[in-house]
Amino acid sequence: MMTTTILARAAAVAAIGLFAAGPALAVTVTNTSDKAIEVTADLGEKEPKTNVDAGKTVTIDCPEGCELRVPTLSYGLAATKGDKVVINKEGVLAYESQVQDARNETGPAPKTKAN
Repeated sequence: MMTTTILARAAAVAAIGLFAAGPALAVTVTNTSDKAIEVTADLGEKEPKTNVDAGKTVTIDCPEGCELRVPTLSYGLAATKGDKVVINKEGVLAYESQVQDARNETGPAPKTKAN
């Protein structure tokens, strides 16, 4: 009886650990376009498709790395667990860090005084 209780607790702890590790094995994809876009994750033998609604964020399982593809591009984007990817207004995939870097480089327009 005591062994059964110990095994049940160990199984519960293991399940919690797997659940907590799940997002770490995934890639986060945010769709900033104004339409739903289907994302394909090339995992080798499997290529699951996930529909990402406009303005929404989803996580896609990618435990050992994958290539993400969208129908609007002829090439994919290599992704690994923990990556954050953005689909821009034109339906192009980019790493979130690249999008933020581009915003920082351009910055706001300089203010000018009216004569």
